[in-house]
Amino acid sequence: MRKWVRRRVLAVAVILLCAATLTATAQSLEDDMEEWLSVGEYFRMVNEAGEVIMESGRVLGEGDEYLTSENDLYRVVRVDADQRIAYAEYVEKVDLRVVPFGELLQSAGRALAGMVDTEPRGLIGVYHTHNAESYVPTDGTDSIYGQGGIHQVGAAFADSLRERGVKVEHSENLHLPHDRGAYRRSRETAVELLAQNPDAIFDVHRDAAPRDAYALQLEDEWVTSVQFVLGRQNQNLGVNREFAQSMKALADKVYPGLVKGIFFGRGNYNQDLSPLALLLEAGAHTNSREAAERGMSLFADVVDIYFYGGTAEAGEPPSSAGEEAGSTAAARGIGGLLAFVLACIAVFYVINAGGLGAALDRIKNLFRLRQR
Repeated sequence: MRKWVRRRVLAVAVILLCAATLTATAQSLEDDMEEWLSVGEYFRMVNEAGEVIMESGRVLGEGDEYLTSENDLYRVVRVDADQRIAYAEYVEKVDLRVVPFGELLQSAGRALAGMVDTEPRGLIGVYHTHNAESYVPTDGTDSIYGQGGIHQVGAAFADSLRERGVKVEHSENLHLPHDRGAYRRSRETAVELLAQNPDAIFDVHRDAAPRDAYALQLEDEWVTSVQFVLGRQNQNLGVNREFAQSMKALADKVYPGLVKGIFFGRGNYNQDLSPLALLLEAGAHTNSREAAERGMSLFADVVDIYFYGGTAEAGEPPSSAGEEAGSTAAARGIGGLLAFVLACIAVFYVINAGGLGAALDRIKNLFRLRQR
């Protein structure tokens, strides 16, 4: 009797542990997210010589990394929170290359053989975790509760892709307010987009930084540069990094300076859902919205070239690799959760049977009964 009770108690404990782990995982999406300073206050990342290599309203922490426009990688080793300075050490010069799309998919562990697409083109997903983000010179304020100026920047990005024959799903779902729970709320939107099998999804934001941090003149036109943001608490980081660095390498060739850098911060920004998910900072609140729209229109060129060669007309089919880019993206995150739940069930069964040997005996007996 006591042995039976002990097994039941242990089994219940395992189930509770599984549930607690799932809850903690969901909660960590909120707790590990970035924090921001008040409007007009900035954190500076400086190198060993005291030179500012990055400036943002984002609170920086030890372990954060930044790849500059010149492809120099720095890592934060000490933070002075009072002075809002993050001291970074030089790590290395990164030799960027454009990793072919198929190679990225192989890195993500996806099967490419036998994929044949019948759709006219692939699909790009666009959404906004921080809906209220706006541009002071154009919108009159840095934040508009509801659909802020960032939605118009996302629309310009989506329209530019469509003009190039790319199908786009631009979600304008709201995830208000702009707090630490925003990424938890936008996670549902990301899953909805991934369920449509996009080649990639982009979460479009604007940064908080001085105007000069993003102002860029390309030929005779002023635009804002674009910064990529990746989450370090993310099992897809290896492939996410390859993807981001490939996009930057291509942008450096097509529009030098358009991608100002790649920031690696704490949190995961929902990039655990897909290795082909990227957060974009389209300028800062101090830049005009029109400049941000022009910058994102140029970035649309980079996206089109990377995924589709930049030569396909509307109605042409994409390559099989392009379609497969997102065909299992939603299943990837769900599959991990399902595997975890099945593992919990297996542990429960073993405990309930009285051990691994007893559990195997039960399974053998079950098969014998079915064969009769």
